[in-house]
Amino acid sequence: MTQTNMAQQKTAETPEALTLLAALTFAQPVDAEVLAALDAVMAATRQEPGCVDYAAHVHAEDARRVVFYERWQDQAAFDAHSASAHLAAFRAVVGPRLAGAPELTFWKRLG
Repeated sequence: MTQTNMAQQKTAETPEALTLLAALTFAQPVDAEVLAALDAVMAATRQEPGCVDYAAHVHAEDARRVVFYERWQDQAAFDAHSASAHLAAFRAVVGPRLAGAPELTFWKRLG
């Protein structure tokens, strides 16, 4: 683990840190355009200050379902991400393809 990763890991353990699970369900299985948008938003987001972890996962049995696992240093880092141009670009691609509104749940780490 690099020094930067170790510093980010410690930062994530503060009381201000938050975790987000964002579940998206698409009307159709994810296609190449959605996969490209996922790759782009993950690459850009991982470079943001305050981003500790950001990963998307497709359901093992239902390729219409994607979940993001996000860890943020604090609410301000998440708020900056929410206002970012790359997240707006991602939403423009995937929004019309969703079967419904994304489900966002926030979590605090124990221990």
